[in-house]
Amino acid sequence: MNAPSQQLSVVDNLMALEKPFNTQNAYALKFESECLYARQQLMKNDYSLTAAKNNEAAFRAAILNVAAIGISLNPATAHAYLVPRSPAKGQPAQICLDISYRGLVKLATDSGAIEWAKAVLVYEGDDFKWRGPAEQPHHEADVFDPNRIDAANPLQNLKGGYCLAKLSGGGYMVDIMTAAEILEVKNTSKAQNGPWAGAWAGEMAKKTLVKRASKSWPQSGGRERLDRAIEIVNEHEGYADEPTVARLSDFMRPTAEQTAKYLELADGDSVAFYLWYRSQDERLRASLPGCEFEKGKKQATMKYFNDQLENGRAKLEGWGIDLLSLCESEDDAGVSEFLCDLAQPVRDALIDTLPPAYQRFARGCI
Repeated sequence: MNAPSQQLSVVDNLMALEKPFNTQNAYALKFESECLYARQQLMKNDYSLTAAKNNEAAFRAAILNVAAIGISLNPATAHAYLVPRSPAKGQPAQICLDISYRGLVKLATDSGAIEWAKAVLVYEGDDFKWRGPAEQPHHEADVFDPNRIDAANPLQNLKGGYCLAKLSGGGYMVDIMTAAEILEVKNTSKAQNGPWAGAWAGEMAKKTLVKRASKSWPQSGGRERLDRAIEIVNEHEGYADEPTVARLSDFMRPTAEQTAKYLELADGDSVAFYLWYRSQDERLRASLPGCEFEKGKKQATMKYFNDQLENGRAKLEGWGIDLLSLCESEDDAGVSEFLCDLAQPVRDALIDTLPPAYQRFARGCI
């Protein structure tokens, strides 16, 4: 049973978000409706409700991301969900915004990048022929064969998958992944023991296909919604959305100075480490975890680094919410005190997360 005090706490937190929600809501979402959907999802079980109560900053961030991206929690559309997820092994769960592959496709079609897209898994026994990146593949399968897909383990007998997208200007774009690449993404994900481990694994594989394919879709004016959605998904599922068995061009060998900086920052302020890591070239970020570590301690060291990145991101996100609240109440003295205690890079990063009007207000308080 859900404790009444927990239910009231969640309701109070939701209602307090109306003003910041509407400030970021540029996509005509109805706050009252999204509150209803959020409550329905959280109150399905005590685990979700406790996660929302124990980490209010993460819960607030998840709700505000709904508004910022313009993706509804309506269960009828199955575009997005509020899910409990642990930021690291052994740490308590927090509520995160999870976006389905259908939701990612919706954002892409809304942006005008594509007309439609479909992610399809290919299994042993299917007749599949690749015809190139701009041609529809040949794919025949006995979809009613009871032995083709194991409902409890959709990744069993998997050969790979593809994402077929119809371009707005005509023609098609096709991206493929092997089963090994899909499983590598699963094995590096923080959700590998969650939705990747059960009947939802097929949906997770399709989401992986859409994320990979979206990198090649046209850069339209509304792409920032899709890119932000993918960034949020990657933050809570794992930092690498590409398999570690990747193309050589995806990597950039770090210099001795960059490696030293990585190791130095990772052992200090987690927020400074996160901001520095985020500012680096994507190919360099993929390569830095391959730095030489003391023999026999690589796994433990890598876990420490990943925890530091997650802690830095979570701190920055929480501070951003606190700063937004101060700006909303027009507490110029509070904003000044809050920002002046922070290093310049952190201060700039936090202000950049605010809506434009509040950015000007915050900078005027320094």
